[in-house]
Amino acid sequence: MKIAVIADIIASKKMDNRARLQEVLDHILEEINTQFSNQIESNLTVTLGDEFQGIIGDCYTAFLVIDLIDTKLKLETKKQLNEEASLRWGIGIGDILTPIKDKTISIGTDGPAYWNARAAIERVHSENDYGETTERVETNTEVGPFWNSIIKLQNTIRNDWTTTQQETAYTALNVFGYEEIDNQRLKQQMNQSYRKSFSEQTISKRIKSTHIKQYSQSRKQLAEQIEQWRSAYDY
Repeated sequence: MKIAVIADIIASKKMDNRARLQEVLDHILEEINTQFSNQIESNLTVTLGDEFQGIIGDCYTAFLVIDLIDTKLKLETKKQLNEEASLRWGIGIGDILTPIKDKTISIGTDGPAYWNARAAIERVHSENDYGETTERVETNTEVGPFWNSIIKLQNTIRNDWTTTQQETAYTALNVFGYEEIDNQRLKQQMNQSYRKSFSEQTISKRIKSTHIKQYSQSRKQLAEQIEQWRSAYDY
């Protein structure tokens, strides 16, 4: 059973500079495909102007990739375009019926994993809880509702981050993944990334205000639960 991801930019046609938006997205996807080349089985690839898809080897990486792309796109579009672009995500777990002939491009591959991802993103489109829910997982079984109730809470945290909180969360996730955060190391990376001198107190306050430790722990535990189910189901 594979994990397919489909994402699209919310209300992209209303963005003033769609060409530049596409360039920003392409650059972020290229970075992610390189960074997680060992875990991504079929590269995240733009299939339409505002949509991309790919196949990721495990749920931990899938969640982390979603968090990194989602947060980075918001930061970069605010910085470069002066308007924030947001994504909706569909995660599908299931079989792939056609072989992955070329890892570098996710086109021409099909099966229940992608069908479930498509169903998930369509469900997000129609039931987004006033914009708070931007991600959903679908499978061929009935385990999804419980997982999605947790994802809704996770989305509420992530989608409420301010710009400074997004900077902190993105750095923490990029450096530590969903593992334990070292405040001193995070401070050093923040200083380097944003060319500022953050105090230990500021870093501590930002960690608290983002709830990034609780968020990361929740994402990690949900990923582990899904992986346990996937291993048991995929026999």
